[in-house]
Amino acid sequence: MEEPPKGKPRPRIESLSDLIFGLALSIGAFALVNNPTTTDIGYYKDVVTFGFNFLVLITVWIRYTRIMSTLPVETPTTMVLNIVLLFTVSLEPYIFNILRSENLPNAPTISLFETASSSYGVDLAAMMFIMGVFTLALADEEKRLVPESMLSHLKSESTLWFVSCGGFLASALPIFGRIDVGGVLLTGLSLRMIMWLGAILVTWAER
Repeated sequence: MEEPPKGKPRPRIESLSDLIFGLALSIGAFALVNNPTTTDIGYYKDVVTFGFNFLVLITVWIRYTRIMSTLPVETPTTMVLNIVLLFTVSLEPYIFNILRSENLPNAPTISLFETASSSYGVDLAAMMFIMGVFTLALADEEKRLVPESMLSHLKSESTLWFVSCGGFLASALPIFGRIDVGGVLLTGLSLRMIMWLGAILVTWAER
């Protein structure tokens, strides 16, 4: 009996990944439609919050699809990292909805909001770490997955993913959620949220 082609599982994994990323983006949009805010400030906060949520997921998805088109997905390590990545992507909308509900009448308690806010940083840190590992795997000279001219660029890009991971992980520390840096329109904008924005923008530096 002939063995099935080793590359056969790849389309299934990529299709599942596209589905999960698509659902994660859609759930965030549905949350805004189904539970609209009733104030002007809440409206602006919702747009900004969803915009950041969209930026994170689309940044990871774009780079993920490019990496998976070259990186072998049949190895146990890559498979496990794929599963963990998809779990973090699936979990992200749930945490996002808790953070977003701060603008609604049924706002979460301060304790729940702090827990969700901290967990959000850890969840995104895990995404960034896995993307860094995937990018670094592409730069493996022995595997020769990409032209030599791209190795230096990939190594620099992987470093940025790890730096972004560190930024998100550091943001999870309780102290950063307690420092308010917002004005009248941005009441509740913590230093943690500023760190999130900086951490995701780092990933675009090499681009």
